[in-house]
Amino acid sequence: MFFETHLELLRAAAQANRTRVAWTGYAPITPPDLAQADAVLATFDGATLALSSPTGSVITADEISPYTGKALNVSYRAPSVDQALAGAAAVAATLRDADIERRVGVCLEALHRIHQRGPEFAAVTAHTTGQSLSMACSGSGTNALDRGLEAVAMAWSAMTRVPGQVSWRQRFGKSEVTLRKRFRIRPLGTALVVACASFPAWNAYPAILANLATGNPVLVKPHPRSVLATALAVGVIREVLTEAQLPADAVQLVVDTAEAPVAGQLATSPQVRIVDFTGSPTFGSWLERNVPNTLVFTETAGVNTVVLDSVSDLSAAMRTLAGGLSLFSGQMCTTPQNIYIPDAGVRTDAGVVARDDVVAALLSAIDDLAGAPRRAAAVCGALQSEATLHSITSLTDAAEANGTLLRRPVPYVHPDYPQARAVTPLVVRVDPRQGDTLPDGEQFGPVAFLVDCADTVSAVAHATASIRGHGAISSYLYCTDDAVIDEVADAYADAGASLSANLVSSMPMQFAAAYSDYHVTGLNPAGNATLTDESFIAGRFRIVQDRRQVEGA
Repeated sequence: MFFETHLELLRAAAQANRTRVAWTGYAPITPPDLAQADAVLATFDGATLALSSPTGSVITADEISPYTGKALNVSYRAPSVDQALAGAAAVAATLRDADIERRVGVCLEALHRIHQRGPEFAAVTAHTTGQSLSMACSGSGTNALDRGLEAVAMAWSAMTRVPGQVSWRQRFGKSEVTLRKRFRIRPLGTALVVACASFPAWNAYPAILANLATGNPVLVKPHPRSVLATALAVGVIREVLTEAQLPADAVQLVVDTAEAPVAGQLATSPQVRIVDFTGSPTFGSWLERNVPNTLVFTETAGVNTVVLDSVSDLSAAMRTLAGGLSLFSGQMCTTPQNIYIPDAGVRTDAGVVARDDVVAALLSAIDDLAGAPRRAAAVCGALQSEATLHSITSLTDAAEANGTLLRRPVPYVHPDYPQARAVTPLVVRVDPRQGDTLPDGEQFGPVAFLVDCADTVSAVAHATASIRGHGAISSYLYCTDDAVIDEVADAYADAGASLSANLVSSMPMQFAAAYSDYHVTGLNPAGNATLTDESFIAGRFRIVQDRRQVEGA
């Protein structure tokens, strides 16, 4: 019933997947003002959301706004592992037997309705993740919806590539044999989608909808301290399923607590055949190693590097880099962390700039951003978790003790929420040749390490070694020599990492475009799944056939 309504959009998305050009399926969402956002939150205060198979268990989530410091006070029906799995099993056959158009139509209509409620979703996203309202409308709004549509279009293209039936004829000796063959899509089984706390929609929408479109019942397990935005999306999908005369329990919300997590129990159940996980490298690696007979897709974290070789305009490059370090307070998997500056400095159109002057220019650009409260609020947002602030404080203390501290992570003054958990980048300078050590892996939050190095060659060697050891999701290079860029791109490709060169514009350096940019390569420890290539879809369904011999030439 919804498929024909959105067929033109679906076809355009499938075409964009093939051409990889700039395209979006959704108009920009206008951010709500603060009063509107507060009013949205107030409607959920004291509410209990029922988004799963029936159960008497209810959990009041430990959700506290990073802006107000106040609890959201929202409760959720919380099925046990067995109840959730039983609910998924009960609807599996009905979802499987629904035709492709009905399932895909549900996905398309759900995306449409989430877009229509964009300001509401933005308000909830901001007060659970710490994203600014503008980022919640873009990164967790239209861009996340586009990534969801990208996955649905990819799934539809894959499933419809094979005909439903065919008449097959071939001569054997003196006679011709005619077979009527039928090819049917069969889903793998119950899917588990585990969302992260700070950026849940961007990864969860593609996973949820790819599973649903291919016929797999979905259990959605949000982070226990960041539930409501994901719950609203699940609610929309369940509503559309019901209207399409499909069981709402084809998608269920499974809520837990930090003290009693259930993701591991669900993932290791024989009934769960697919796991999509976004979050910590520790649990992601555990899933990859310890869940047999299950299709596991992970995106975790890595050490994103920047190599400064040469630039046309140093001030513009430093403003872009300062914005990248500050964007959403460094809580994005694409945030740069280790920045390599050669001994000889950085070449520019105006001449060579000494390393100390490059450092000073970067620090100045960060201070300029942090000193403009409204701009800082729009760019930095707030820290989702108090634990991140504690981690940054510990890093600051250690850097101060060993003499490597360049900039303290001082808070900016939020113009609307003075009590916001706000912080600007910590900057540390290290020289591995002098015995300074870099922390292992990603340091979550706004943390930058300026790494002294001999030259670009040694910087690339050090960075690619880090990628092989710790992974990377986004890597960056500033260089005015195309031949050198090609050499560096080859080195990063050999390490299994993507590379962006010379990003200096109003586009955030972390931006990844749906339908065009492949997010995570699957070739380094930062994750094994790519949004959204065909391998992200393949395996979620299989094709079974039956054939019968019939008379006739």
